[in-house]
Amino acid sequence: MNWEVVLLRAAVCASLWAPVQALAQRAAPVVVRVTDRVYVVRPGDSLQGIAGRLQVPPRELAARNGLNAPFSLRVGRRLRLPEGVPQEVLRTLPTRDEVSAGSDGTGTGHRPGVVTLVRQRDQAETTTNFNAAGSAPRLRLERWAQARNGAQRVMHPRLRQVLATLSDRFGGRRIVVLSGYRPHRGGRSTLQNHHALGAALDLRVEGVATRQVYEFCQTLPRVGCGYASGGNFVHVDLRAEAAHWTVTGRSGSRGDSNIPPEDDVAEVLADAAPLDP
Repeated sequence: MNWEVVLLRAAVCASLWAPVQALAQRAAPVVVRVTDRVYVVRPGDSLQGIAGRLQVPPRELAARNGLNAPFSLRVGRRLRLPEGVPQEVLRTLPTRDEVSAGSDGTGTGHRPGVVTLVRQRDQAETTTNFNAAGSAPRLRLERWAQARNGAQRVMHPRLRQVLATLSDRFGGRRIVVLSGYRPHRGGRSTLQNHHALGAALDLRVEGVATRQVYEFCQTLPRVGCGYASGGNFVHVDLRAEAAHWTVTGRSGSRGDSNIPPEDDVAEVLADAAPLDP
């Protein structure tokens, strides 16, 4: 046989086989090892819920991470994965390097002090770094937290610290504010109205149970925390000594001196109602 013909046929076969081989290589999925991926605990996570998402028995996940009952989990903790996590689940989890790159330890990329606020009545949104120097963060908050009629007031600087702490605790989730600055109304002393002093907000944190926000709020020093179950929001104000309370009806007074007079569910919801077009 002519060697030139043989070589030509070999070259043709190779040229035809190369794309098929490359396609087969691309089609073969890369095997992900459990030791290369981690699960980062999020707000609201439980051992049972995480095990369900990973499709592994809870006892194996607990044993792998040295967890004992009642299996309390700190937000941001990196959980090692037991064997048996399906490949399709592993591919959705961050690598150890990606988690290390996240400045808050959760892999979300949230920067401490950066707060995203959403005003309930008109969905106006602002993102501000409250750790930044200068007057810009203060002015932005005062402009954004203006009253329903557009009036503005100097907001207490410690209120910015509280917002930054809430944002950091819940991984930078958006904080929805139902009511910010509300001017003083007749029948009350201005000194009793934290909203009129620029020292109070009524809020929710997106994706986080309001009760959980309330429980964390109680750990903050010199902060008043009110949980309004009927309105599904948390009232946060600044004071000399920490206090907390719950409101189940439409009025917040209930004869309790710890509850600020302005913590009225109906008034807060009215302030949060959509503006007239």
